[in-house]
Amino acid sequence: MIFTGFKRKSNQIFFKKTLPGILKNELKRPFNEVKKVLIFLDATADRASIVSELTSILKISESDIKVVVFLRKLKNENMSNDIITPKDFGWYGKIDSEKIKNILTNKYDLLINYSKVDNVYLNILLLQSKATFKVGFAHLDKRLYDLMIRCETDEIALFNEELLKYLVILKIVQ
Repeated sequence: MIFTGFKRKSNQIFFKKTLPGILKNELKRPFNEVKKVLIFLDATADRASIVSELTSILKISESDIKVVVFLRKLKNENMSNDIITPKDFGWYGKIDSEKIKNILTNKYDLLINYSKVDNVYLNILLLQSKATFKVGFAHLDKRLYDLMIRCETDEIALFNEELLKYLVILKIVQ
């Protein structure tokens, strides 16, 4: 479709316009401990291994971890609740999907973006999420994160090891 490019561009314009205002008005809440985690993944990431590793590292149950997978195109129409596509977004950053609205209304203690590329749709979700502490790879947009870890995107074990180290240093995890 010809309009998908226009729609993506309108979402990029929305992101660029609203980012400075949200960052300026952002108020950091006190942080006690990690109870609920939100994870953003690409289609290529191994969901099961990432979730099992995080449950052991953070010492939380799997039910306290919400995983959202972003796909460029959906192969079949029976969508899972944890899969989002560009069709879930409207023009100028408007979110059309109820499942994304539910994700954004919940409060999370930790948001981890395992996405390998900078994605305007995930950036809109990052911008509007109510996560207390946001973590991502160092090659992504640094204005959106509280902690950025420099490693290759395929080194998930190293990323998680560094994540745990810094969460302990910051006294977020015991």
